Amino acid sequence: LVLRTNTAGNPTFSELLKRVRDVDLAAYEHQDLPFERLVEILNPTRSRSRNPLFQVMLAFQNTPKAEMKLTQLDSDLYVKPVGSAKFDLTIELTEQRTETGSAAGLTGLFEFSTDVFKQSTIRAIADRMKRFLTEVAERPHLPIGQVNILSDKERQTF
Repeated sequence: LVLRTNTAGNPTFSELLKRVRDVDLAAYEHQDLPFERLVEILNPTRSRSRNPLFQVMLAFQNTPKAEMKLTQLDSDLYVKPVGSAKFDLTIELTEQRTETGSAAGLTGLFEFSTDVFKQSTIRAIADRMKRFLTEVAERPHLPIGQVNILSDKERQTF
């Protein structure tokens, strides 16, 4: 599903999560609509250089890890990037769990078009995202515009 969330009004992170939840629940009512049909209905301006609906994708993976059990063999199943970005930027976050099922943090994968981004830019985006998530986890009632995402060095530069 292609989902967008309005951040107007500088909501708190808690309010933003509620907006995301509302958008998601409303979208699930139409999840059976084929993507091609949606593109046809919206009729966005086409370009060979980009996706017609979005250029940045955030995916959150919270399904249990797939297991492959083979008799007398130890095995692990890995999903690896193919080395070619489908979008300008894809951020994939995967929820980690302990053996007892408790939350154990997130791991992330950033896949990007090298025609659009430098690796150093993606590293900076990842660092800022980590700072953002750390701060809103500690202070969910802080308006998102007040979350400090810059490093000390960046703050001095800007």
